[in-house]
Amino acid sequence: MPVEAKPIPAAIADYRILGVLGEGNNGRFYLAEPPARLGLSTDRVALKVFSDHISKDDYRRGVRELRAFAAVRSPRLVQIYDAVLEDNFLYAMEYFPLGSLAAPTRKLSRADVLRALEDAARAVHELHEHGMVHGDVKPANIMVSDTGGKLSDLGLVRVLSSQSSVTSFAPATSVEYLDPDLLQGEMPSRASDIWALGATINRALTGEGLYGELPVGQPMLAIRAVVSGRARASGALSKAERSLVDACIAPVENRPATAAAVADRISDLRSS
Repeated sequence: MPVEAKPIPAAIADYRILGVLGEGNNGRFYLAEPPARLGLSTDRVALKVFSDHISKDDYRRGVRELRAFAAVRSPRLVQIYDAVLEDNFLYAMEYFPLGSLAAPTRKLSRADVLRALEDAARAVHELHEHGMVHGDVKPANIMVSDTGGKLSDLGLVRVLSSQSSVTSFAPATSVEYLDPDLLQGEMPSRASDIWALGATINRALTGEGLYGELPVGQPMLAIRAVVSGRARASGALSKAERSLVDACIAPVENRPATAAAVADRISDLRSS
């Protein structure tokens, strides 16, 4: 039998729901009209609603993380407008009509993709310089604009589920972007975000994953494939592109020291 589509609510909290933008890690994204209380100049926001119920303590942790993210004040980070706890935790952020690198609403040129990737890498560096790790860098979290890209969706699941292991919040769609060291118990770090940038560059430029295509909807099988396999840059990459991806997914001591260094190399690719 076909799976029934989830109903679209008319409103969530004091947001009027206009449509569904997609499914994300542990939640759903809606296009929404923001409430007047926010005093925004825009009449459209993206609303992420987490699927799991959380405690008030989890909510406070999530809000602290979002505030820290917003405090970076970078033009390369998506703006966060609001956070609410009702039946579920939700937050409102900037809406991008052009979509993300994973699901753009128009065909992107190589130059478009590289520009968005460079902006995302610089955003990762800015987070690192403020003592934060993003924790969920992937094409779906790089939003596309007419002028480049912005990094969104801080890896809040690990904050809201602070007692959980990495494997418990890693859906099959995200496993290919996880540094394998995280699956061995290491904590998210600058180095793991740089690994994720490499996996993201590989996927965004070629449409291929570092491990081929992982099983959809079967996270444990996907994790097993990652743990038992070996990450390989796509043969469809140019020599310079492959060199960059290989550097990002190399052993920690051989990776670029900063995400800014990754961004500089992407900039070189744009001019080549």
